[in-house]
Amino acid sequence: MEIIYIVIGIFLFWLVRTLHKIRAREQEEADKKIAFAKWAKEQHDPHIVSMVQNFMSEGRFKTWEEAAIYAEQALNTPPREPRSTSHANDTEGTPS
Repeated sequence: MEIIYIVIGIFLFWLVRTLHKIRAREQEEADKKIAFAKWAKEQHDPHIVSMVQNFMSEGRFKTWEEAAIYAEQALNTPPREPRSTSHANDTEGTPS
């Protein structure tokens, strides 16, 4: 009979810890959503918010902060000029 009480005690201890961890994880997720909503309201460029949402839905970044930094860098860097092979061929025939 004592073994049953010990097993029940261990089970209840495990159950309480597990439920506490789940609740803490859900609270953390809710805090992240609130923080993202505040950040999105403060943004003046809706393209950044849209890009961050897309990155997060694709799973490319673990946090929205990382996705926001990447999106801001992507929008702030000037586009590179594409290198065409015809331009490289044009310069080969000209004397230097």
